[in-house]
Amino acid sequence: MNTAVARKRTSNPMPASTGPAVSVEVSTPSEIQQVFMDAKRYPSPVRPVGSGSSMTRCITANGGTQLDLSTMNRVLKIERDRVTVQPGISLTELAEILGDEGLELVGGFDLANRTVGGAVSAAGLEASMAGDVGQFASHVLQLKVLSPNGKKFVVSEKTKSLLALMRLSYGLLGVVYEVTLRVRPVQGFAVQTAKVSFKDFGRLGAKLLGATAGVKLYLLPFRDRIYLELRRPAAEGDPGRKFAWRLKDWAVYSALPEAARSLGMAVPIRQIRYPLIDSLSEAAQALVSNTLLRSGSNAVEQSGRYRLLGKRFTYTTWAFPAADFGATALAYKLFCKEYYARTGFRCDMTTVGFRLNRDRSALLSPSFDSSMFTLSPLSTQANGWDDFVLDFADFAAKNRGVPFFNQTRNAAPEVVSQRFGTRLAFFNKVRRELDPHDRLVNSF
Repeated sequence: MNTAVARKRTSNPMPASTGPAVSVEVSTPSEIQQVFMDAKRYPSPVRPVGSGSSMTRCITANGGTQLDLSTMNRVLKIERDRVTVQPGISLTELAEILGDEGLELVGGFDLANRTVGGAVSAAGLEASMAGDVGQFASHVLQLKVLSPNGKKFVVSEKTKSLLALMRLSYGLLGVVYEVTLRVRPVQGFAVQTAKVSFKDFGRLGAKLLGATAGVKLYLLPFRDRIYLELRRPAAEGDPGRKFAWRLKDWAVYSALPEAARSLGMAVPIRQIRYPLIDSLSEAAQALVSNTLLRSGSNAVEQSGRYRLLGKRFTYTTWAFPAADFGATALAYKLFCKEYYARTGFRCDMTTVGFRLNRDRSALLSPSFDSSMFTLSPLSTQANGWDDFVLDFADFAAKNRGVPFFNQTRNAAPEVVSQRFGTRLAFFNKVRRELDPHDRLVNSF
């Protein structure tokens, strides 16, 4: 896998995958070793896969071997401040098990249906509170890994530089077969919500940059509304109820996409359809903000996720420097409106954003240099989406956007090189040394 994402100005920027030549389900480290050592039976590239949540082709194994780790899903050991697991267990399942022990994973991450292996190997989104890191992978204390030549090695906090390389390494330096994560006793947080105009949000920029609260955003450019969800530590507070968080997930990530898709088929006139969808989005935010969520905890939120069946929508994610995000958000609103006026296409769902704290614990961290805010446009529509993604990538590049290798579509190679600079060059150097025969590298 090349770490620069190919970008072509065509109607289909993601060519159809030919698929792997071999798919193999592994349940032990020795079975992974057998795959690495038999290149004839298991051709390159060998790409590990978990829940398949990536929005790019970073896990594809065209003509190669897809390594399914889903059966390696056991909890191996729970201690007071750490848990050791296999990589195939989902974050939701692990959160439920830890919750029964009065413990929780650290961080308010999104995409909870990801596997632990995927979450430590690829970038994610998290509503970081003050003092927290920006990536779930930063909570890794130790990894046991099989190198491309089939040899086992261990990285831990005792070898911090190696651990920083392995975090967010996208399965390019080896296959992780055991993970030890930091955990803590369940801690409550208070939830405060608000809605502001894009202009007023710009005035909040400096306050949000230095806020102790975790920040999640829901942006409605065509209603000039930004809904804020702020989370503040409340150690003695109510840890919340799973039902409320599950209902929120269902409303935002299942019911709304289904309604948008249904309206897309039933109401062909976009001047009528889109305002209806925006009204539903505002109603859902009002329900969540005013009625459901006043408190929570990582344990309750993570184990209370609504389980989605199939993909309801598509999205792409870029991160932007937090110091300038007020202006960036306003520019994004203008971009969406101009694009709609010019092409007739707009995203039919709310754009979601997170504040990511500065995080230097992984070499390829998207918030390595500064705190960031993310923007993830969501849409249920296929027609017109690819062209929108291309123009949004141009917008992001002009506004100092940083791509995610697993969530960003159509990041230009020169933008990737500029944003990650010498860190990416050093990572590629180490990768070539560890994998001289490119057993793990695909064409992405």
